[in-house]
Amino acid sequence: MSTAGVPTAPPRAPGLAALAAGLFAIVVLALLAWSAVRGPTQPAQDAPPPLDGMMRHVSELAASPRPIATSMNAAARDYIVGQLRAMGLAPMVQTTTVQKSSIRYWGGNVHMTIGLVHNIVVRLPGSAADRLRRPALLLATHYDSGKNTLGAARGASQVAAMLETARALKNGPAHANDILLLFMDGEDVGGLGAKGFAEQHPLAREVGLTLKFDAAGSAGPLTLYDAAGAGSSALRGRALALGADGSSLMARLVKMLPDTPRIGPLAAIDAPILLFVNTGRRLDAEGTLDSVERLDPAMVARLGENMLRLARHYGDATLARGGSQPHAWFTLPLAGGVQHPAILGWGLGALCVLMLVRGYRRALVDSGNTVAPVLQGIFGIALLLVAARMLLWERHEELSALTRLQDSGPAIVFLVAGSGLFIGALYLLRRFAGGVSVFLGAMAWLSVALLLILLKAPDTAWLLAWPLTAALAAFTALQAPQAQDRALLRLLILAAGLAPALLLMLPALRDTWAGLAPQGLYVPAVVIAMMLLCFASLFLLLPLGRVVIGAVVLALAACVALPGQSATPLLQERPSIAPNRLVYLKDMNSWRSWWLLPPEALDPWSKQLFPNLERPAINVDAFGWHSPRQWYAVAPKIDDIAFPEAFLLRSPRLAKPKQEPKLRQVEFTLRSKNRAPHIEMWAAGSKPHRSTLNGHALTSKESAWSLSLYGMEDQLLRFTIDVPDVDVLAVIVEERMPGLPEHLLPPGAPKRMPGTGMTVASDVLWFY
Repeated sequence: MSTAGVPTAPPRAPGLAALAAGLFAIVVLALLAWSAVRGPTQPAQDAPPPLDGMMRHVSELAASPRPIATSMNAAARDYIVGQLRAMGLAPMVQTTTVQKSSIRYWGGNVHMTIGLVHNIVVRLPGSAADRLRRPALLLATHYDSGKNTLGAARGASQVAAMLETARALKNGPAHANDILLLFMDGEDVGGLGAKGFAEQHPLAREVGLTLKFDAAGSAGPLTLYDAAGAGSSALRGRALALGADGSSLMARLVKMLPDTPRIGPLAAIDAPILLFVNTGRRLDAEGTLDSVERLDPAMVARLGENMLRLARHYGDATLARGGSQPHAWFTLPLAGGVQHPAILGWGLGALCVLMLVRGYRRALVDSGNTVAPVLQGIFGIALLLVAARMLLWERHEELSALTRLQDSGPAIVFLVAGSGLFIGALYLLRRFAGGVSVFLGAMAWLSVALLLILLKAPDTAWLLAWPLTAALAAFTALQAPQAQDRALLRLLILAAGLAPALLLMLPALRDTWAGLAPQGLYVPAVVIAMMLLCFASLFLLLPLGRVVIGAVVLALAACVALPGQSATPLLQERPSIAPNRLVYLKDMNSWRSWWLLPPEALDPWSKQLFPNLERPAINVDAFGWHSPRQWYAVAPKIDDIAFPEAFLLRSPRLAKPKQEPKLRQVEFTLRSKNRAPHIEMWAAGSKPHRSTLNGHALTSKESAWSLSLYGMEDQLLRFTIDVPDVDVLAVIVEERMPGLPEHLLPPGAPKRMPGTGMTVASDVLWFY
């Protein structure tokens, strides 16, 4: 059994397969290095958009929330249109109705969303003689917001930057391509504006590249957050955005975060799309922190400068409609952005398998054709990984707690201590199976992981494919006769084999922890750390045991010797001005009006509204046993707010022979006398089989049923719903309007976010 880790068989010349594999790896690495250092041509330099002008736009737009279909939304739209017209541009407002369905898996129902959106579209003509035949560049952002957020960083900043970019493009040097500016509506309720433009606007068929801008935080540089259908030429231009990094790996992982910016329906345009997002100083899920006071002006300045740079570059580039095959993209330290077709991962995977098979054949020859050491290495590594998995599961609460600390020191100590134990276990395993067998066992399991990644997410396989190729190439090189007796050469080969793992996995580990762990999603970071530790098995191939173990012991001793510090949890940041969560409900079912408030601590003013409750409770009589715990109190009833106007038209049985279950079709009309911007409806007591609105199909199969309507104003809505004949159907209708009847409130109310608070008119339609 070999314990030194280096094969002792008589030296043999490398085979033709090994030579070809080496040449292939050298050529590919050279091409990637060339693509990394070859940046895009710098566009004509403009003066950056003025910060004071952009901040003035932000302050105007973020004075109040801008939910779809509200008067605040219309005021923001009028402001944008007015600014564009003042520049001498001719904005067009696309007004269209958009329908979208989504499946809520946790509720098992199909949710429909229908909204009247108002997109603002501006065309800046290009200077090329053939511009009408050239695909156009589309810059897109949204101007609406959620109902409880001012949307300063997310929405207002991007609109401000786009307004000043439009001014610079109009007054600056000519650009070859037509440039379209799209200010979308309805982003917060499911990307309705984007869907309306992509599916219904004729200019969508002229787009050759889309740059979408959004934000997940109030500071930080632009990050390439996601890409779809983008090839190397489109991805290479991202280097023009100062400080922009990102990777296709993070683009996959951030989709697990709640309420994160997404490409959305714009992906339906037959053209590449790049999504740029600011991620520093992250926002809360509801966006209550997203105020002008919290916004970093430096972020707005960089956003405007980068948007103009990108518009200049792609405005003169040769664009082409149609998406490219999936690409991997990432950033190398000091070298810059790298991008290559994702299918290259399959080539690297095949190369890894060839080198791994060759390594096992050599190991079998060196061990006298006995498979015992090989099996010991494979199953030993498997046992080690399972043990690490069990230990991490037992400590998952501590890991989760680490994600909520201000200081990263405890997480680093945890990583160093765990790494030391893992490396120590590798050396212990080497005593039984030999260094070569342990290394090959680790590489075998990493190869299996690479195959699974290639099958599920080939654009993220770069993280493992390049380090695995380099490690196996180093193992092959260490077997060469020239490396047997040259210690310095062997150390250089070892360093080259480890370099890709360190250069790629350490930044990925940092990014996944910083980007995902604050939300409690630490598993990707742990998986990357485990893969990185497997590459430590390269040390087993050289007689460096005493040096490595000594370094591990010193690292563990340093962790133990560090002075104990009280870990400070992340501070719960509070908004500078909180939204008003009070609800005035006028309920026809109970024939009363109510003050309602979610379960939160009451201030002295709020206690005046709920004098009879000591804690939030369930109002069984008015809202049933399944209603949430909340603060509630009877409120004065006013006639200014009308109940939903509904009329039952008919409820006939659908006479179809042998139909099971027997169905009947209820038909009713609904109209909002309040011209409510938002109507929420859902069915109870039965699962509808089919439903229509004004003759258009909503659902076509049995499922729980819910519907959100935006911007219907006082339209007459005619519904049909097919339900089992024996079921009692209840359709709950809530007309939701921003604001409260202020004259009913006691004086001295604390200052709240303008435009928040909600008035609801509710009714239940029963069909027996």
